[in-house]
Amino acid sequence: MFVCTDNFTRSVIAEYCMKDFLSRSNKTSIKVASAGIRANSDISRYSGIHFNIMNELNIDTSDFKRTLFHENHFKEYDVIIAMSELHRDYIKELYKREIPLFNEVYNGQKTAVNIGAPDSKDFVEQMKKLVHFIYEATPHIIHNLEQRTTL
Repeated sequence: MFVCTDNFTRSVIAEYCMKDFLSRSNKTSIKVASAGIRANSDISRYSGIHFNIMNELNIDTSDFKRTLFHENHFKEYDVIIAMSELHRDYIKELYKREIPLFNEVYNGQKTAVNIGAPDSKDFVEQMKKLVHFIYEATPHIIHNLEQRTTL
């Protein structure tokens, strides 16, 4: 499970990129989802351009639904991955659980997956880079998770 703030951009991109990769690889034993620590927030001002970019990559996002993170997710998912330090720290403070960052699982770097501000002039290009970054990281994430015995 991927966790971000609003369960609208980063965690959703990670979820759907992974679902797509697993489907194309015929790996059906891995359950993937995403959630947000504030998934009940107002997202009306947010851009949905990432859905268009994923659809251009033939990634089906038609069943997208925001999910609020809750403690039961620890029972439902073997691995919970934070998209940034904010999400990791929230889980640690509220649930007393350590979870890794996306980049930590991907390439060993303890850094956040960042997103640009929707009002920046190059936002669409930033979003394309973000989607492609996560898309290209996905096979490595799966491989690295399969190699780990504990997180």
